Amino acid sequence: MAKAKTEKTYQRPEWVKPSTMSEEELCSDCFKVVGVKSRYQLVCLLGKQKTGATVSTLTSALGLRQPTISHHLSILKSVDAVTVEQDGREHIYRLNRNAHCFDECQIPF
Repeated sequence: MAKAKTEKTYQRPEWVKPSTMSEEELCSDCFKVVGVKSRYQLVCLLGKQKTGATVSTLTSALGLRQPTISHHLSILKSVDAVTVEQDGREHIYRLNRNAHCFDECQIPF
């Protein structure tokens, strides 16, 4: 007899205030977005950028190293939370406001 597949959920991190998000349990994709505080700060920063931001802009704004920012952006891209557009030699990252995590689960940014 086959076992029914159940998706693992994770507790909402303490840095995502309950007043801004009603979900207590997050799917694995949404937890990837907010599960690391600096990654969630990156999401919030991108949420305020109307035209997007480069890695160097994000590095300066958050005070994190370039490889750390690139790693976080890679994870966010893997769950469709950010989009990337090439502009010459630079990559412009934008928050994908229509992604599952923001549209359905209402993760605030």
